[in-house]
Amino acid sequence: MYESLECIALRTTRISDSKSLLSVWERTRGRLTFAIPAGASREARRRRAITAPMMLFDCQCDLRPGRDIYSVKELTAADVTAAVDRSPAKGMTGMFLGEFLDLLLRRTDADRHLSDFLFGSAQALSLIEDMRAVANFHIIFLYRLAHFTGIEPNLETGGDIFDLREARFRATVPFHSDFLEGRTANMVRIIGRFGYDRAYRLPFDRSARKNALDIILRYFSIHLSSLDSLKSLDVLRAMIE
Repeated sequence: MYESLECIALRTTRISDSKSLLSVWERTRGRLTFAIPAGASREARRRRAITAPMMLFDCQCDLRPGRDIYSVKELTAADVTAAVDRSPAKGMTGMFLGEFLDLLLRRTDADRHLSDFLFGSAQALSLIEDMRAVANFHIIFLYRLAHFTGIEPNLETGGDIFDLREARFRATVPFHSDFLEGRTANMVRIIGRFGYDRAYRLPFDRSARKNALDIILRYFSIHLSSLDSLKSLDVLRAMIE
């Protein structure tokens, strides 16, 4: 029996000339994998636009028990204009974040607060028009995501050294190498003051964005999962950092 689902597209992997696997985050069920047709037809192109990374879409899904891959039909974009007007920079940002989430959320159960954050973020990305905000979007997204994955940095503790393992500031250097100091440590406090509505005002140039992203990926790798296999990272850096 087919059920109506609300999804965020994460990543599409082509497995044959006729079939692809699409990983998604579904609002109430968490991460799912769909089998979708591949090809060069007009319908296939429409479907690819709807399911580009970080796009919101609705579908009908056959959620039979005992399956790891599900059949879907009647895919419709939650916001038709977003599928048409997406800029290359937004597309690359979406590709990176979709791949990041696909790796990170594979063992994560559905959670209402996490889903609300992810759906709200995907919508925010589709609505942003200022390219400065697009360039900073992934940094703010990843910082905010830390809260919903249980590793939010503690900005209330004193000191000028940020301990990446303990996720807090401290006054003395820890007995390990996973810490930040000086201007690099202060970046944590700066990012924590910004939301999507002020992303265009984040005072980072190209070099600072690169540094911030490296730190955030290192932080997530320490606490949750290795992210060494991210294929879209270098392209993102080249395009919008």
